Order: sequence, then structure tokens, then C-alpha cells
Amino acid sequence: MKLFFLFLILVQLSFSTLSAKDNKPRLSVGAGLFNFMKDGTSPHNDESGVMNLELYSGKKIFKYIKPFAGFLGTNEGTYYGYGGFGFDMYYTKRKNWILTPNVACGFYKDGREIKAGNPMEFYIGVDLFYRFKNNVRIGGGIFHISNADSGYRNPGSETLILKYQIPLN
Repeated sequence: MKLFFLFLILVQLSFSTLSAKDNKPRLSVGAGLFNFMKDGTSPHNDESGVMNLELYSGKKIFKYIKPFAGFLGTNEGTYYGYGGFGFDMYYTKRKNWILTPNVACGFYKDGREIKAGNPMEFYIGVDLFYRFKNNVRIGGGIFHISNADSGYRNPGSETLILKYQIPLN
């Protein structure tokens, strides 16, 4: 699975442009499904609704990488606060389609659905957005949360989210 994501990122880099004038901080609000693939063992393998809030920095590291911090909560009592890095890859002549791979690490609190096995969890995912002329973005994301086998169990979970991002400033 990790090799697949690495391969996907390398292919995407070969067909994309990494720079565009989009350097403002962004606030992202989202809603979707947590654990939509129903990972975990019964009775802790149900899906649930999720709300997501993320703040992307306007500053870049190494010219392309943007730090971000986020929080998600489910209607079943799971909470996850995280921080990480992502980079935007722009497509089409107007650079209005954007693919953003993200990686992060954070603190996870089990709820009534999936039991993660460790409070420290890792996040890997990808977002696809359409960017309007005013730099507002609308799109969706899919990501995997896992403890990378550092806990007594590692069921992992997949989350599917619709996102709305607005530039700040």
C-alpha cells in the first residue's frame, strides 16, 4: 500500500505543475464518513459521520511544502488532532484543478466505533479540489489513519470528506 502511494505521487509529479500564485493561508471545513470501509473488529467496525477543520499555512517550506494543522470529530465520540505537511499540484492551463497529497501525525482518542490501539496515529491522504478565480476551493479528500503497527492493534480507518476551503487575508 505504501509503495502504491509513492508510485502515485511520482506519477502525479511528472504530469503536474507545482507552482501557482496561491500563497495565502487557507481554512478548510469538511464533512463526510469516518471508517467508511468498516475496518476493525466487531462491534467496533461501524462507519460514522465526521466533521473536519483544517488550517493551512501561507508559508512554504522548501518552496513547495505547506504545513497544516487539523482536527476531526465523529458523531460517535472519536477525536483526532493532527499536524503535518502537504503540497499542491496544479493541473490544466488555468491551474484550477489541484491535487494535494498530505501526511500528518497526531493524537487520537477512541470513540464508540473503531479502536485504534494507540493514541499516536499517522495520517496519509489526498485531496482533489476545483479552485475558483477568488481562490476558494471545493472538493473532496480520502485519507487513511493508522498507528503504523506501533500499538497493540492496528485496524486503521479510511475517511471520505467533502471539503470547502477559503483563503484567509
